[in-house]
Amino acid sequence: FDKKFSTYTGQFIVVTGIPASGKSDWVDMMCVGYNKEYGWKIAFASPENKPNEIHAGKLISKMAGQWVRTQDQVNSKWFNEGIHVIHNSFKFIDLDVYDLEAVLEKARQMVFKFGIKVLVIDPFNKVRLKASLNKRDTEYANDYLLMIDNFCRKYDVLVILIAHPRKPSGSESRGYEPTFYDIKGGGEFFDMSPHGLLVHRDFNNKKVKVKNLKVKFNHLGETEAFSWYEWNLRNGRYTDFEDQNEDPNNVRGSLE
Repeated sequence: FDKKFSTYTGQFIVVTGIPASGKSDWVDMMCVGYNKEYGWKIAFASPENKPNEIHAGKLISKMAGQWVRTQDQVNSKWFNEGIHVIHNSFKFIDLDVYDLEAVLEKARQMVFKFGIKVLVIDPFNKVRLKASLNKRDTEYANDYLLMIDNFCRKYDVLVILIAHPRKPSGSESRGYEPTFYDIKGGGEFFDMSPHGLLVHRDFNNKKVKVKNLKVKFNHLGETEAFSWYEWNLRNGRYTDFEDQNEDPNNVRGSLE
């Protein structure tokens, strides 16, 4: 994936895909990688990924390469090492009402208290910007993304925003791959977002496509580039393939 897309702090990424495509799982995998490779600390504002204990277990499974299922595993060395990483590098923002301004204020405090470098907002439609709720969709999206962009730049944080697309009509539901324009206020998402990713699950071929919807800077990747992955049932990881191909039927050689 790093050969197709990379990023740095001070900007944001929008991730979209149809329900059950694995958006949150993919972003978790990105965050585990950022922490492992760069030591970045992560904060999650994720009302859709509760309770935190289960979310933490999913993260540990990706780190260790196996699900947390039994009491013996809970007492194991690898699980306790995972708990140590979660405690030191992963934070969870809990609010009764997830308003964007309140989330960003919590994240600002975590920048100074814990040194977080990544903030995940999951999803866009459940972390509202109350001050702009009465505006038109495009104006609302503009206000929302401008606030995120300013936060990224001011505090040198990478924000990953997960945004659900509209529901497809019956005629287009088969193989439907949403774009920025399928998100509520979509034109603003395309214009204002530095980067965008699509996570798309091909249920027939049991593979997941991760595609660059937009890459602002050429040295960070190529718009429209994509790779196929396999979701690993044993640990929730995404496994790469040695032989990539535009046609998922011709993708071969799982690397795990």
